[in-house]
Amino acid sequence: MGLYAGLMREDQKRNYSDRELFFRYIKRITLFKRSVIRIAIFIIISAGADILNPLLLSYIVDEFIKIDPNYFLILGASFFYIILYGIIWLMFYLQYKEIAKFVPFFAERLRMDIFDKLQEQDMSFFDNHQTGGLNTRVTNDVVDFGDITFLIVETIGNLFLSGLTLAILLWLNAFLALIALATVPLILLMMFSLRKLARTVSRKYRKALDNVNISMVELVEGIHVCKSYGQESMVSEQFDETNKNYFKSGFRLTAITHLWRRLLGFVSTLTFIVIMYIGGQLVFRDLLSPGRLFIFYLYLPTFFRPIMVLATFFPQFSTGMAAYERILEILDATPNVNQNSGAIDVGKVEGEIEFENVDFSYNSNEMVFKGLNLKIKKGEKLAIVGHTGSGKTSLVSLLARYYEFQGGSIKIDGIDIRNMSLGSYRKNLGIVQQDVFLFSGTIEENIRYGRQDASEEDLKNAVTAVHADELIEYLPEGFQTQVGERGKGVSAGQRQLISFARALLTNPKILILDEATSSVDAYTEAIIQEALDVLLSNRTSIIIAHRLSTVVNADRIIVMDHGQIIEEGDHSSLLAKGGKYAQLYKQYFEHQSLDWQPTYTASEVHGSK
Repeated sequence: MGLYAGLMREDQKRNYSDRELFFRYIKRITLFKRSVIRIAIFIIISAGADILNPLLLSYIVDEFIKIDPNYFLILGASFFYIILYGIIWLMFYLQYKEIAKFVPFFAERLRMDIFDKLQEQDMSFFDNHQTGGLNTRVTNDVVDFGDITFLIVETIGNLFLSGLTLAILLWLNAFLALIALATVPLILLMMFSLRKLARTVSRKYRKALDNVNISMVELVEGIHVCKSYGQESMVSEQFDETNKNYFKSGFRLTAITHLWRRLLGFVSTLTFIVIMYIGGQLVFRDLLSPGRLFIFYLYLPTFFRPIMVLATFFPQFSTGMAAYERILEILDATPNVNQNSGAIDVGKVEGEIEFENVDFSYNSNEMVFKGLNLKIKKGEKLAIVGHTGSGKTSLVSLLARYYEFQGGSIKIDGIDIRNMSLGSYRKNLGIVQQDVFLFSGTIEENIRYGRQDASEEDLKNAVTAVHADELIEYLPEGFQTQVGERGKGVSAGQRQLISFARALLTNPKILILDEATSSVDAYTEAIIQEALDVLLSNRTSIIIAHRLSTVVNADRIIVMDHGQIIEEGDHSSLLAKGGKYAQLYKQYFEHQSLDWQPTYTASEVHGSK
């Protein structure tokens, strides 16, 4: 196995050509054309001063070796020599000061574009992208791509300096200059040969970095599970393997970046020796003056040095473009959930909901709904029950516009939801999910999340309505208590109550409770149950529940199985029917009844001896 074993055989998916990536980059960088122009001016002035300095030096040397040197001219030339060095230093300072402002601002704008684009995506996008991988693109990929600007600026400056130096060399001696120039195609060919390999290695490196970030996110979010099962050693071994793969990828990338550096140095040194020999022969034959040959030697390193810097251009450029390609996969991503052209902003809706022949699938292999029909009246409390995978959560996810359905229509008050702007439509929805997510901050900030301008009175009324005040008042700082990352600083019951208050504060006309009380203890559920009549009044409510209390009090219950509604009615009629609901009731709900008694005996529990 070699250093690059298997790299070129790996199937690397390419969505963008090098040409397209480059022109997309140019288009983006034109937004900062003023900075680019200023940097270019600084480079040109610096290169010009750099070229004039050896000429002044040679003039000073020639004047010194004369029998009667003109010291006034020597002092004048020396003064200009110092001035040129001052100009070079000043241009260098101004150039990097501008770069120091431009590159971070460029990265900031790009990072903001990525963030905004992520917010546009529907849930299907996040189903297909892991958190750690997205974090890598927003952080590391943006930095690596931003470095391209510095790389290109430096390369342009070097090429400009080499071009000016070549003009001086041709003026000094065309024959020796052509010898030096003859090696340039060979150097460029060697560098260009690395382009494809560098791109492959760069993509592999970025994937390895993705895996490290993904592993870290999973470790932090799943640490309690890891510790519960005592799997710290196994997790460490897995991360060690991931980390080693990252190291190997980084090593290969570094090796590729510097692969030709020493070889190119050998080529330039060999060229320098050849020119010294031929130049010496020309001086010996009086075809070239010693002073002119000396100046030629002074300029020769200035000609080769920028070209040698180009040795790392293609590998580094490929690294940045590989990062940009991954960034474009986000920037060019099109959300599946789209509103129709001419979509209208709606105010407060009445809350009548109708699913008409809705077809939906998460992927093309399996349909979740096929011709689903359901009508929910304004103000109706609808409970949905069914086994896991029956389509309960999918139904409310379509209503919330988390996913796009493929056929049929979903209407609110007779208007297709695709004809409503997403922003105005979602203001009419209140959603409380089983896995409550709280943002880092205070309890008050989390409750106000959907309505930042709510008055203190509205805030307290929402909290009181769901009886969250009874639990919040026991917290050390009340409303200003910090909930911690993902709400880890408060209990599951407190998180649920906060989410109820957050939904109620927006006063939605359609309320969705997606198993919202399944992780709440009996005491907290009793508190919530007292507030449900207030919470659900004057709004259309859809309840996915594992609790008997929320099912029994519903106006209507539908039973779902494999994406179809197989039964519907109220609790008593469905129970009397003895169908699927009655079966689910005995399996999941009956034991929650206060008058429930087990029907088995002790011998059935322990087994007969």
